[in-house]
Amino acid sequence: MPPTRTPTTISVVQSSEGGDRFALKPSLQFILDSDLPFPANQTLAVNSSNTFQAILGFGGAFTEAASYTYHTMGQAAQEELIEAYFGQNGLGYSLGRVHMGSCDFCLETYSEANSKDDWNLVNFTIARDKLYIIPMVRAAMAKSSIPLNLYLTPWSPPGWMKSNGQMNTSLKPGLIQSTQVFQAWALHFSKFISAYKNEGISFWGLTVQNEPEAAQQFESCVYNPEQERDFLKNYLGPRIKQDHPDVKIMIYDHNKDHIVTWVSTILSDPVAAPFVSGVAFHWYSGFQFENLAAAHALAPDRFFLATEACNCPVSLGTWTNGERYGTDIMGDLNNWAVGWVDWNMILNPLGQPNHLNQSCDAPILADAKTQKITYNPAYYYMGHFSKFLPRGSVRINSLCPTQLTCTAFRTPKDQIIVIVQNINDVAVTFKLQHASTTSSSSPSSPSPSIYAAKAIVDPHAIISFAYQDF
Repeated sequence: MPPTRTPTTISVVQSSEGGDRFALKPSLQFILDSDLPFPANQTLAVNSSNTFQAILGFGGAFTEAASYTYHTMGQAAQEELIEAYFGQNGLGYSLGRVHMGSCDFCLETYSEANSKDDWNLVNFTIARDKLYIIPMVRAAMAKSSIPLNLYLTPWSPPGWMKSNGQMNTSLKPGLIQSTQVFQAWALHFSKFISAYKNEGISFWGLTVQNEPEAAQQFESCVYNPEQERDFLKNYLGPRIKQDHPDVKIMIYDHNKDHIVTWVSTILSDPVAAPFVSGVAFHWYSGFQFENLAAAHALAPDRFFLATEACNCPVSLGTWTNGERYGTDIMGDLNNWAVGWVDWNMILNPLGQPNHLNQSCDAPILADAKTQKITYNPAYYYMGHFSKFLPRGSVRINSLCPTQLTCTAFRTPKDQIIVIVQNINDVAVTFKLQHASTTSSSSPSSPSPSIYAAKAIVDPHAIISFAYQDF
């Protein structure tokens, strides 16, 4: 569908520390740019003719902690929670992360393969997943208007496959270095995918290992880049290609500080590289957007997906937690990320359960005793992206005023979405300028058509502007 070529009304939706929550503000109207003089450093310039990566989606993790908390709530509260994340009136999440085996945000440590030296995994079972995780995933799938892209991630193999003999923490390397172990662990991935498929749930993708550089107190398995490369090319890649060829494999799944090294090491290998569809990363070492850009430059034909982030400990209503989400999401999107996936979707008011008694925040906190549901600032910051950028939206060029952060996209329906964040203590007034290409005297010789509108974003606020391309 071609752009309308006529300047349109701009809708304005804001959330702010001052009290707005997806609040519809007065609409704006474009006028000729020449009739609205503004300094360059106060102009947000959008050009829809310059395009970059397409959006895959936004989402969160179906941890056992999240799904258990969901199941402690009554039916009405459960329906509200699923609508809040997956409904058309909610955030419209389209991505979901599922841990294979236990992680720190579980009720206890567990494995799907508890029988030692069961090399063919005859006793493999996902009985534990059927208690809480799978029912919540099914509820989300039933609510969503689009197919959910789910990906699995292991925190640790069964203890009998590891060099330290247990799932929690890790030696270096984490796996016992034997062909028999490598084959069994690769088979474990395949069986997990098949078991979920038998429950009516298909996985879109997987990551090789959660945070492979870290030996945590909880479930961990350390690899260096060469070890992950070799496991991928010799065992996991061939197994998934044989058994589940449609499942996409993502490497790394750790912080942006070392993403360049991992991308370079694994994707420079001609045997490993063909198995890799994308690169997964986290935010815990800092924003480091320049590293993301550098990694993309090494692998422009692979997608980059932010697969985990959270604030710890729990902090009810802290607006800066939401602003941290907004800053990271914008920076990642502006440096080639195709989406952004939060950690626990739901926790209790203590930021738990967690089998180490640790606490983290979540966009939604649900209290089983009172049946109260609390929406944290992060929920609204996530929504200013997920509600407005459907799968297939394409990033377009945007230059932001110095006081603000911003990003811009064109949706599959030719709607322009401009998202602006103000972390300052004062409101910021700026010019929203749009340059499109319109036909001049010759259809093969486009000329820019530039219009503008005066806009304002409140202190500590995020706005999603929406208008039809023209």
